Amino acid sequence: MTERFLRPLHRWVGAMALACLAILAVGSPLGAQPSDRPVKIIVGFPAGGGLDIMVRTIAEKMRAATGATIIIENRPGAAGRIAAEAVARAEPDGATILAAPIVATAFYPFIFKSLPFDPLKDLAPITRFSTFQFALAIGRQVPAANAAEFIAFVRANPGKAGFGSLGAGTPSHFLGIMFNQATGLDLTHVPYRGSAPALNDLVGGSLQAVFDTTASLMEHHRAGTARLLAVTGRARSPRLPDVPTFAELQLGLGDMETAELWYGFFAPGRTPAAMIDGWNAAIRAALADPAVRAQLERLDVQVVSDTPAEFSAIIAADYERWGRVIRATGFTMEDAR
Repeated sequence: MTERFLRPLHRWVGAMALACLAILAVGSPLGAQPSDRPVKIIVGFPAGGGLDIMVRTIAEKMRAATGATIIIENRPGAAGRIAAEAVARAEPDGATILAAPIVATAFYPFIFKSLPFDPLKDLAPITRFSTFQFALAIGRQVPAANAAEFIAFVRANPGKAGFGSLGAGTPSHFLGIMFNQATGLDLTHVPYRGSAPALNDLVGGSLQAVFDTTASLMEHHRAGTARLLAVTGRARSPRLPDVPTFAELQLGLGDMETAELWYGFFAPGRTPAAMIDGWNAAIRAALADPAVRAQLERLDVQVVSDTPAEFSAIIAADYERWGRVIRATGFTMEDAR
């Protein structure tokens, strides 16, 4: 980096932690200078989970490329809302960002009666970093080899079948609602506290179906302890090539056919665009690394990235898509307690 370039850059940010990221927006990712002020990525879920592993993988590459001190801070609780609120209230100086799933902007405005922040205004989109898929899985005891047969089975046995979710207010809950609405079924919602107990009941035979991530269901499908009928999204999972998408079934499942779940990064809402662009460039440079991509793809996600404007458009579309479904149910987290 030239002295001519560094002088105005330092005047612009006034902190080396931000400079190392802003440099990435206009120069080589490997040309950033080491910083003496840490930057923080807040994750709203426990350490060791899939989201946490992905964020740490990306952060490690950014550390190596920029010399920045990047701290991962886990603040689990309230379906990630605690972490989102912390970032929404943080100083918009580029030193704090959030890693969150789609629920932060597409679900929170509808599932909470009141929020102390506005996710669409107080969180500034940086980029998505992966998309992931949910699947409809059924237990071995269900006499169905495909989605059409499962629908026929449920129609022939009204009130006797249920679907498990990873918890009330989660994507799996509302995917089940979408499925019921599109097919005219009456599958009973059975909320669980996470994937493990739901899959235990599915494999054990006391639960007929579950909506869960492909990453959680993959080994059960391969072992024959559960049968995956279809996956969300526009394309089949590369790791489950024998499982069709809902769109392929041509059952008129509407939003389920294009529903795409994602993880993304956000800054506080009033963060200057140049700082957001710096984070965007640093993250996208990390995601372009083959080793980073391979490590993330082992979690059965698809690595993606966007410009902030592209990400904003995706958020707006998801807000409308999921809002229609959630509002129709009348569900709120407060009522579920």
